[in-house]
Amino acid sequence: MFERAKRILQPYKDILVYHDYGPLLLFWNISDIFNNRILWQSYTDAVANGQHWAYYQYVLYFIVAIGMLVNLPNVRRCSKFVGAYLLLYIFSTTRFLYLVATDPEFAVGDVGRSLVITAVYFTLWVWIYWKMRLEMIHKDINNG
Repeated sequence: MFERAKRILQPYKDILVYHDYGPLLLFWNISDIFNNRILWQSYTDAVANGQHWAYYQYVLYFIVAIGMLVNLPNVRRCSKFVGAYLLLYIFSTTRFLYLVATDPEFAVGDVGRSLVITAVYFTLWVWIYWKMRLEMIHKDINNG
């Protein structure tokens, strides 16, 4: 049993030791899973607050984060989940910009700060995705 646990955990240890984006992705996913809104807000509460679409979005983020975490040792499969996360991020940013432009009550607050944070996170996800794609290309060239 100990050997099986060691075999399962070994790829995660290797990620922490040998890869550059892997540890970031590992800890980001753990944080994203445990901080996801669906763990502490029910769908009924979200509907009552008029946030049913946001709840669906958090469900998708939760599923994608679990997919990334489970597939982290396999770059090809994990990159598909990173791509999905990036698409969700683009969608949520577009939705945020739309709400800022069309809803005067929503635009109250520090919109500039939110946009800067969004730009930083977007850059982070593009970098991770780019690094994963480069790693896959490098592996294909060296193995083929």
